[in-house]
Amino acid sequence: MTGRHRALIALAVAAPLLAAGCSSPGTSSQATSSQATSSAAASTTADAGTGTPKLSVSGAYIPLPSAPDMAAGYFVLTNAGDKAARLTGITSTQAQSVSMHQSTATTMVDLPSVTVPAHGQVAFARDGRHLMLMGLAAQPKVGQHIALTLRFDDAAPLDVEATVQPLTYQPGQ
Repeated sequence: MTGRHRALIALAVAAPLLAAGCSSPGTSSQATSSQATSSAAASTTADAGTGTPKLSVSGAYIPLPSAPDMAAGYFVLTNAGDKAARLTGITSTQAQSVSMHQSTATTMVDLPSVTVPAHGQVAFARDGRHLMLMGLAAQPKVGQHIALTLRFDDAAPLDVEATVQPLTYQPGQ
């Protein structure tokens, strides 16, 4: 069993406890680059030349969850605009709540917002930033699409469809 498999099993077992015990963030989010690709992509209509964010999402997926009412979510958020954007929340009609978290080796910290720098990217990826979808209406099945709406304090909402993938799915492989 690889370290990644052990980590996935540990997340599936410990996620309800960790989600209940999330603490307030003590550090700011930092942007990271990622080369994720996906057929699920979305973008706002903001013009990059006017000093506004121009946001798009790629690689949106949800690994098949082992629990019937909760799941993790991952994607890459890109800002091609001339102004940073602040992601303040995510909603889904298919979940009671969606929250953003940052994982470390021993904890999971709630993220009230994430800043996407101008001409930059922020990755929500395994072993780092991720979404927690809680209170799912039905247990997702491989191939199903989960609708997400990303909300920003300085840009229009962004609608995204995340594809449910097998638990062992690795983007780009």
